[in-house]
Amino acid sequence: MDTVEKTIKDAGFLMRKHVKGIIDMFRNTLMEGEELLGAGVSADAREHLFVTNRRVVAQKAKGFKIKRKEFPISSISSFNVSSKMFSTEIEIVASNNKAEVEGIPADIARELKNLIYRLMSEESGKTAPDADVAEQIRKLAELRDEGILTEEEFAAKKKQLLGI
Repeated sequence: MDTVEKTIKDAGFLMRKHVKGIIDMFRNTLMEGEELLGAGVSADAREHLFVTNRRVVAQKAKGFKIKRKEFPISSISSFNVSSKMFSTEIEIVASNNKAEVEGIPADIARELKNLIYRLMSEESGKTAPDADVAEQIRKLAELRDEGILTEEEFAAKKKQLLGI
């Protein structure tokens, strides 16, 4: 799925031009050799997430100011997507840095997550866990932390999911 085009299309008639403008403004900041691979914008167009072949950028617009956090692909340790009642929350974690973006449509958020895992895998030269497997492991960890699973049960299921 092309998340850039889908984000523009899904913005709706009244917001489409505005969302396209946000994406075009970001494209103008790309460095030489950098390519925009994915984008997501919240329904109110205040929160933005961009994925390039080199970095992930989270932005929040407040009035006329844009607060931006950038993460080189190699520095990302996790990219989590969680669904709330009517929105999706994305958390990007890197060494000594973290950003959250809310309101990106769930299908686009999942696609961006898969894209980032693929880029992380390519960068590291290793096979990154499938995004769905990583999500299952996170849920198992929550069950362990809540005392529903023992540490041994968690470890066994994690090994099974990773195929170890």
